This record gives sequence, C-alpha cells and structure tokens, in this order.
Amino acid sequence: MCSWQCHRTAAYSSGTFDHLLPGKHSRADRNATLKHVSLRSPEESDFEFLASLRRDSALQALLLNVVASTDDGAVAEWLERRKTDPNGCFMVIADSETDEPIGFAQITNIHHRNRHGFAGIVIAQNAQGKGLGRIAMESLVAMAKEKHHLEKILLEVRADNLVARSLYQSIGFRTVGTLRSHFRTEDNMYDVVLMEKQL
Repeated sequence: MCSWQCHRTAAYSSGTFDHLLPGKHSRADRNATLKHVSLRSPEESDFEFLASLRRDSALQALLLNVVASTDDGAVAEWLERRKTDPNGCFMVIADSETDEPIGFAQITNIHHRNRHGFAGIVIAQNAQGKGLGRIAMESLVAMAKEKHHLEKILLEVRADNLVARSLYQSIGFRTVGTLRSHFRTEDNMYDVVLMEKQL
C-alpha cells in the first residue's frame, strides 16, 4: 500500500458535539457520536476500507460517480482532495464501540456566503439494514449546522435509489425536482433527484 499521511485536524478538531448528539462520547475534539455510530477523522488504517468502497464500480455508479482510476495512488489522491478541500469536510463513519470503519460522510461544495452545501453518506453493504445510515446522516446534518453554520443541505440521489430517497424524506429532506437523463453509466441513463433540507 502506498504511503498515506493522515491529517488529524479534520472537521471536529476544534470542538465536540456532545450537547447535540446523545450517547456516550469518548473521543472529544475529533469525534461526534450518536448511539453506536461516530463521525471521525480518517486514519491511515482506514485506507484499505475506503479504497474498497472507491473500487466498487456498482456502488460508485449508485453514488453518481464514474471513477477513472482506482490504484493505490489514485485512491490516495482522492482522499487527499477530500481531506484538504476548503469548501468541504470528509469524515469516516465508524462503529463507536470498536472504531472500525463502516462508511464515510462528506459535505462538498460549501458556499460560505449563502450557507449551503451538498451532503452524502456511504454505508458498507455488510453494515446496511441496521439503521446506521439514518444515524450517520442525522449526525452529518447536525455537524453541518453547528460546525459549519450552514442553513441548508442539498443532495443528489439517483431516482431509482428508492431506499435512500425514503431515508432522506423521513429525516426532513424534500424533493426539489428531477434532472432527466442526467447520469450515464456504460449501459444506461438515469434520472437524478435533487433534495434539500432547511437547517
């Protein structure tokens, strides 16, 4: 594996969100914990897990991504971009009891003047169906409001991803509209639904 230096001064380096997120909090200054899920800074030991998500072409297509290269160097460059983006934040979703990664959460394209950004989460397949995606998304929304002072979160979701759309609607996102034939894979075109939540 290529060298991947971790920047530990990510989104939670300057404070804790115990007053927002109920449950035991054991890693103040870099973690926010809600029930059995925490959002924390990425660590070097997370590389192989995050690389496996990046290399899953079916998952990436569901996330509206087409990844050109997935070797260790390309994955490391992607992680570096995410971690150092001044208009975003990138966090690992971890089991708060074991600290093992189960996904990642991010806010991108933060518009500081208008106070909005785009949110997204990924939960590994073996951790799905347990309500962890809901917990992680609620935690990310809380962070967007209290840490980044955003007033609105937007997201794009593939129209056929009904499970994700239902989840987002259940936590207060509303559908703004549908972008017809907006995302292309090798063998299909997909509509994309734009959603928003006022914070």
